[in-house]
Amino acid sequence: MPKVSRNQTVPKRRREPITFVDEVTGEEVRVSSVLFGLVMLIAIIVALAAWMGGSMSKIENRFAGFMDDTARMAGVSVNEVSVIGLEQDPALQNEIRAAAMIEPGENMFRADPYVIRRRVEGTRKVLNVRVHRLWPDQVVILADAAEPVALWHDGERWTVVDGLGRVIPDERAEDHPKLVRLAGRGAPEAAPELVKALASAPDVTPGVAIATRINDRRWDMRLISGATVRMPEDHKLPGALDQLSKLQVRTALMYRPLKTIDLRNAGRVYLAPLTAPDFSAREEAARS
Repeated sequence: MPKVSRNQTVPKRRREPITFVDEVTGEEVRVSSVLFGLVMLIAIIVALAAWMGGSMSKIENRFAGFMDDTARMAGVSVNEVSVIGLEQDPALQNEIRAAAMIEPGENMFRADPYVIRRRVEGTRKVLNVRVHRLWPDQVVILADAAEPVALWHDGERWTVVDGLGRVIPDERAEDHPKLVRLAGRGAPEAAPELVKALASAPDVTPGVAIATRINDRRWDMRLISGATVRMPEDHKLPGALDQLSKLQVRTALMYRPLKTIDLRNAGRVYLAPLTAPDFSAREEAARS
């Protein structure tokens, strides 16, 4: 062990700053750095508050305005809002542009595509909405006009339902006399799947007068002949329609004088005649 003379000064060990490990990044962070950052943040906030005359509520607005001015100077502010897909309906195109609530000169960074899409979808007049920012200065909204697929009676009047099961405001039922007619609670929401299934059964659709939603899980279809077809639950609907279509082609079942055609049990068809059969002649013959 080396000897230390009496007059020799022993150097003091330099105290290392305390560190801790960030659980997310795994990096070591010095406490002194954290404290310095906190002090600087507090100082900035206090300075801003003093600059604003002590009103902290105005800081956010001033900062947002500063960022908008900076974006305009940098050439990344909104210069144009384009609506594509609705060229055939200029009035709807303008309505969608207004619903986006994006004005020329607005900061491109604040033109959030998700927020704009929700605003546009809130009109309930368009489908398949997509919003893109084309840097540095253009916002593009792509949308399809809501196509009517069915008519639904809401208890007071006929309304038009689109391909997403939504009632289209301001659309007149009188303008769509050939659409499938629906009734019952929950019918609009289930309409797209029913219309899709009926499209695969072209021999059945012309004979359907109105489809009524039952317990929000299946349909009863009233035929123009007056008969009621009791359909199974929704997941079995395509198979039941296929079965009915084959019977219609072979036997014209949908135009017979029947009260009900029950297809709720797979592989079986139960028919109820319009009038009960008269077996009195058979009974008399049996007694004689």
